[in-house]
Amino acid sequence: MRKTLFQVVSTYLKRSPADEPVYQFLDKKRKEGKPYYVYMMAGSNKFLRIYHARIKEYLNSLDENHLAQ
Repeated sequence: MRKTLFQVVSTYLKRSPADEPVYQFLDKKRKEGKPYYVYMMAGSNKFLRIYHARIKEYLNSLDENHLAQ
C-alpha cells in the first residue's frame, strides 16, 4: 500500500497542481527542509485523510437519498 501511496504523491509532485491541498502541503514540507520520506509519508497521510472524508461524505449522501425515497 505504501508503494501505491508514494505513486499517488509522486504524481502530485510531477503535476504541481497549485490549487490542490495535498500539493500545497507537500510543497510546504519540502520548503521546511524535511527529508524525502518524511514529506512523502506526510503527504500520503494527508491524501488518505482527504480521500476518506470524501468517500464518507459520498456514502452519507447515498444514505440520505435512500432514506428520502
